[in-house]
Amino acid sequence: MASPNFSAPPPNPEPPAVDAFLSGVDSAMNSNTLLLTADCDVLVTAGNSQDVLHAFLRSALLERLMRAADVRRNWYILTDEYDIEPFKRPLLREGFRATVSPLDHAGFLARLRWMLCEAYSPYGHHYPAADAERLVSDFARELLGADGPAWSFAAVSPDFLRPTGYYSGEEPL
Repeated sequence: MASPNFSAPPPNPEPPAVDAFLSGVDSAMNSNTLLLTADCDVLVTAGNSQDVLHAFLRSALLERLMRAADVRRNWYILTDEYDIEPFKRPLLREGFRATVSPLDHAGFLARLRWMLCEAYSPYGHHYPAADAERLVSDFARELLGADGPAWSFAAVSPDFLRPTGYYSGEEPL
């Protein structure tokens, strides 16, 4: 496969349903959850999805999208309000191996509900099932439209981002 090219779609403000879900995950899992979207010039299939993901993760676009989403969500973890210099360290761990595991539509939605209701929460905060279902349904409808089952879904592991030391007090790598 030739290396795919990626481009950022036109800027689009995050709809309230997307922001509500991302903020919900942040409050349950102690995360800084960002939604990144990119256009790719090759058709992504089950056979090439891991290669396309690795190309995207190594692209300069990933860091630009991460920094833009960081600012849009008012986290300022990857930059500060006045930062005009490029990010000094790469976001990816040295020698990372992100593995793609296919999910069906129901598995994808179940994973989103798990993030809100069951995943480890250092805050001891989980959403009631009905609230989680509403957040997930609204998020999926906004993100996927009525054709959610027509999409392809996957879980990606392991964690491929560098630690920031934000909560631990450790120095970033």
